[in-house]
Amino acid sequence: MIENIYNSQKNLPSSLETSEPNMVLPALAEKNGQGSPVSGQKEGDSKAYEVSFSDRGWEAFDKKAEKTDSSKEKGRDSTGKKELTEEEKRQVEELKKIDQKVKTHEQAHLSAAGGYARGGANYEYITGPDGKRYANAGHVNLDTSPEKTPEATIQKANVIRKAALAPADPSPADRQIASDAIKMEQKAREDLIQERLKEDKAASSKQPTISSSYNQHPALEPDPL
Repeated sequence: MIENIYNSQKNLPSSLETSEPNMVLPALAEKNGQGSPVSGQKEGDSKAYEVSFSDRGWEAFDKKAEKTDSSKEKGRDSTGKKELTEEEKRQVEELKKIDQKVKTHEQAHLSAAGGYARGGANYEYITGPDGKRYANAGHVNLDTSPEKTPEATIQKANVIRKAALAPADPSPADRQIASDAIKMEQKAREDLIQERLKEDKAASSKQPTISSSYNQHPALEPDPL
């Protein structure tokens, strides 16, 4: 037996509702006497009842409790995690595709850059409806400074250009880096030409010259007979 106080009859389970305000449920009436007020209740106060549940009453109460627990658990899977709506599931699938695309893109840069890459790929993340993090942007840092010699700079510029255009879908920033690498290569080739011209000029200035002046040689006398 339990004791409880209801503010009005409408809060009782349907199987326990009474039609008379001062009526005590049969199970309780047999024990306490019909019409006995709840402890602390003023005489004649008809807004409170002392309730004792019969087997039928307990059955109705248990069903109501199960319904309440079910409503609390609605939206949770077997592990207790929040179940996603159809729209949230669609968002998660889209985030997975973006994550894969971003990582494939940056990995292409990284693989082609070789030793000119500075560290690994860097990613920016967003949290999806499922609580997981997904990459939605990324970049790879490259060393794009000229080398000590024009030949080394030309080689480096070629690698940078290929690395910038390595992904299947280069971004505008990727194309700009490739364009800058082409300019760096052109400048290095011009420097190489100037360097070789200086070397040729220096080499030619060191070669000995042969004088063709006739006065520098003694007159030839005919041999005596």
